[in-house]
Amino acid sequence: MRALLLLLLLAAGPARGERPINPPAPEFPPSSAWLNATSLSLARMRERKVVVVAFINPTSINSLRVLPALKAWFDRYALSQLMVVAVLTPDLNFHREAVWTKRILNRYGVDYPIILDSDRRIWKAYGNEGWPALYLIDRKGRIVFDRLGEGGYQEFEGELRAALADLIGAKELPPATEMAEPARRDCGAVTPEISLGARPGVKPPLTLDKDISMRRSLIVEARDAETALHGRWETGPDGLRLAQPNKTQSSFLRVVYHAAQALAILSPAETGRSRVFVKQDDLWLHEGNKGRDIQFDDDGRSYITLDTPRLYDLTRESVHTAHELFLIPERQGTTVHGLSFSDACVVTTLP
Repeated sequence: MRALLLLLLLAAGPARGERPINPPAPEFPPSSAWLNATSLSLARMRERKVVVVAFINPTSINSLRVLPALKAWFDRYALSQLMVVAVLTPDLNFHREAVWTKRILNRYGVDYPIILDSDRRIWKAYGNEGWPALYLIDRKGRIVFDRLGEGGYQEFEGELRAALADLIGAKELPPATEMAEPARRDCGAVTPEISLGARPGVKPPLTLDKDISMRRSLIVEARDAETALHGRWETGPDGLRLAQPNKTQSSFLRVVYHAAQALAILSPAETGRSRVFVKQDDLWLHEGNKGRDIQFDDDGRSYITLDTPRLYDLTRESVHTAHELFLIPERQGTTVHGLSFSDACVVTTLP
């Protein structure tokens, strides 16, 4: 469906609220679980609400950067008959846990309705292709505008206001939020997201021997996104799990990246809170390059404390450059699910 719509849009010129074809929005499955609301249906909201359906991933930095726009629109237009619905389609196993989902999205200020798309029915019905993705549904229940990825907030809000004006009248609308666009998007080539585990298409890490590091090249820049393991690790369905005690810090994951910011999706060991020590270029971090979640022990070693599965902010730089990142879990059972990176223009502070 999405491919057909894109072809029609290209043929018609610049995107507008009224497209050549405005398909009816797929209904929410009645069996789905909801957070922050009782069960909602698009049929009941027809001629009463304009709806933004937002596919988000709470462990993706790209999704987290779109949340301020969604909150700004919900806060500004809720009394003008706007409804925002966040759709959480699981990418990792712990995304299926309703208690975790509610806690982490509350942390990020998501107070509008959330629907758990555990069986991916909503994702498939919309023909969705990634996170974040926004769909604007007018008073007649039609998809009149959509956007995949970050940015374009002012254009999307313009279409949103047009749909609301068609419902309640332009004179009843509050002033626009004038949501700022992201800073320059391409101020440096940045390493793409790295997924770990047994998921399709995931490249297994190198295995490091006891004495020297195996490298495909001695030039760091030529090894972008290279991952390597030392010690005993288990490959799970959506991550790498440390399979041995690590008091001597001999087991670690090493990642080569180009970016101004490095973040990691991590889960603590089942025994509770645990620490992951973090090095950059085989050195402990310092105040000039630490991310928000970094702490220091009495010996000056940099680490993060894992309290729940989530995205953790590890390193910050003023410009993007090539580095080796070392993640050294303290406890057996700690899992690394993946890593994300940002360039200097969009370095993000997590709540």
